Amino acid sequence: MELGGKAPIVVFDDVDVDEVVNGAAFACFIASGQTCVTGARLIAHESIFDQVVEKLVAKVRSIRLGNPIDDRTQMGTIISEPHLLRIHAMVERASQAGATVRCGGRRAPNLKGYFYEPTVITDVTPDMEIVQQEVFGPVVAAYSFKDEADAVRLANDSPFGLGAAVWTNNIKRAHRVANNLEAGIIWLNDHHRNDPSSPWGGVKDSGMGRENGLEAYRSYSQIKSVIAGFGNEKFDWFVDDTVRYG
Repeated sequence: MELGGKAPIVVFDDVDVDEVVNGAAFACFIASGQTCVTGARLIAHESIFDQVVEKLVAKVRSIRLGNPIDDRTQMGTIISEPHLLRIHAMVERASQAGATVRCGGRRAPNLKGYFYEPTVITDVTPDMEIVQQEVFGPVVAAYSFKDEADAVRLANDSPFGLGAAVWTNNIKRAHRVANNLEAGIIWLNDHHRNDPSSPWGGVKDSGMGRENGLEAYRSYSQIKSVIAGFGNEKFDWFVDDTVRYG
């Protein structure tokens, strides 16, 4: 049973920032952010945080909204007007709580339909609703960490644990951090991509059990034991004998 998530994108300071920005935009805004593993929390090392945010905002502002049938369209609509209003209300509450909307934060003014501009929010604190609760829309909250332990702590500070991503060129650190993250699906220098043979599922409030892979096959199966008697000797449990097992 999968129950959604609040996937962190943890970015260390040894990365190619442009590559990370492209990956983060893909993580955050594919399907208008309406996926269970959307990269809703961008947690970058403090030494590159401003650079990452600046380039991400520039990237986001270039995203073309429109009819999904149009080949030029890069992002479509929200599923319904009630959900669009819910997304906007969460962004508004974040702003009122002291967060800064760096781009987006509104319904697209020149388009008919339920279009919401891709949104980047900074100056958030880990306890804010926009950080803790699933928006399920094109909204990412960005904040920084000091060191590896701080990154893991912030990433795990969530009631959800479905997906997470780690961006670093240090393979040992990548696996070390992945091992310490409380999530069922971890991407290293990537996001969203998944092999059908790879188990899919989460921990904490993100649900239980797994789809895909042998784990899912077993959960959809019933184990049965069949014991066949092929002995040559005739058997009578109640015969007058001192031997019962053997």
